[in-house]
Amino acid sequence: MRAKFAFAALAVLGACAEKPAPPNPFPEADRMAFMQMCRGGEEFCKCSWDGITRAMTAEEWAKAQTDLETTGHPHPQIVIVSSRCREH
Repeated sequence: MRAKFAFAALAVLGACAEKPAPPNPFPEADRMAFMQMCRGGEEFCKCSWDGITRAMTAEEWAKAQTDLETTGHPHPQIVIVSSRCREH
């Protein structure tokens, strides 16, 4: 009986697990530019781009790039995404 309860609890928890957001649409030119400038290895760059497209819209990305050029500081969301990718 406990095994059935434990299995049911795991199934419910699995169903409630947060699924990643689908990627937002980005122009292919943005992806290509990112991959060309990204320094960290192919897997890191792919992971970072995937995280960026899930966390930001193309408009937010463009603004983050402008802000980076102006201030020299990356957008906090990009820092979070790249940190997660470095952990893998």
